[in-house]
Amino acid sequence: VATNKPAVNLSVWLVSLPWQEGRRPKITDNIITRGWADPQNHSSLSESEALVPGEFYTLTFKLQPDDQIIPKGQKIGLMIFSSDREFTLWPEPGTELTVDLDATSISLPVVGGEASIISVFPE
Repeated sequence: VATNKPAVNLSVWLVSLPWQEGRRPKITDNIITRGWADPQNHSSLSESEALVPGEFYTLTFKLQPDDQIIPKGQKIGLMIFSSDREFTLWPEPGTELTVDLDATSISLPVVGGEASIISVFPE
């Protein structure tokens, strides 16, 4: 991730798609799980360093543990943004994050493991 500021928040939501229809559902109703990272701690959890705006940093972090059954055919999405108003500080507006999607990955545990995935997505 690259940023336009020397300090930013990074929030990630794994969500179900499409958004639930109905009487003005809250956006949080579609969250499967979420996680947060402080890019200033990209090298160490105990020591932070100011970010160089425009420079890319590699971040690895876990989403909150959760146990859900995702129905067959349900689409999921990964939202990457700065401040999660429920769990992070609220910096002044204007934070920009640039994500290298080619270098982005997510690993999700699946009941039945790899064999289950292969049966759904044969080569």
